[in-house]
Amino acid sequence: MKKILILAAHPDDPVSAMGGTVRKLVKEGNEVNVFAFGNGDEAYSAPGGSAEAVRKFAAGAAKAYEILGCHLETLSLPDFEVFQTRKLYQECIRAIRKYRPDVIFAHYWAEYFQHHGMATISRDAWNQARWTCSGDLGKAWTCPKYYHFYGRDGLPQITHVIDVTDTFEDGLEAIKHFQFDFGAEHEIENFMKIKAQNAGAKIGVKYAEMFQQSFYFPEKITSIENIF
Repeated sequence: MKKILILAAHPDDPVSAMGGTVRKLVKEGNEVNVFAFGNGDEAYSAPGGSAEAVRKFAAGAAKAYEILGCHLETLSLPDFEVFQTRKLYQECIRAIRKYRPDVIFAHYWAEYFQHHGMATISRDAWNQARWTCSGDLGKAWTCPKYYHFYGRDGLPQITHVIDVTDTFEDGLEAIKHFQFDFGAEHEIENFMKIKAQNAGAKIGVKYAEMFQQSFYFPEKITSIENIF
C-alpha cells in the first residue's frame, strides 16, 4: 500500500481535476488523503448567501469523498484567504509530515490566484518538509514524488497520463454533490468529460487524466542502474 496526499485550494478541486485517478488509487488498495483550505464561502450569487454556501459545500464534500473512498481534512478558511501566507505554508508542511506520503499531487500555478498560491506554497512545502527544522510542525519527511494536476488551464508539459476509463464515472458522480447556486454544476461536468476524453485520446482509451511530474528537487541516484 502506498500513501498519497493531495494538497488543494478547495475540496472540489481534486474531484474535478483527478477524481477518476483518486478512485483508481483507492480501489487498488492505496491510502489517499486530501488536505484542502477553502470552504466555498464565495460560491453564492444572492446577497447574504455565504453561510448557506458554506453549509452546502461541506455537505457536498462529505458525500463526494465518501464516493471516492478517501479522507478529507480541510481548514475551512474563507476562499479569499487562500493565498501565500506564513500560516498556510506551515499548514502544508504540517500536512506532509502528518500523512507522510509516498506521492503528492497538487495544483499547477497557471491558474487564478487561489490555485496559484496553493501551487507555490505546496511545492515549496514539499521541499521544506524534508529538512529537520520547524520541529513544531512534526518530524521531517521526504516525499519522493510530486505531480501537478490542473483545473481549467492546461499543463505546459504532460509527463503522465492515467487511464481512468473504469473510474471516471465515479469522479463525475462525486462532483455532482457540490452544488453552486451560480449555476456552475453542468459546466464543470461537461468540462470534466471533454478533458478526460481528450486525455484518453492521447493514449487510446475512453477516459484519462493528465499530470506533470515536478523535479523541483532532483532524484537521488546512488547506483547507475537506477537511471534505467
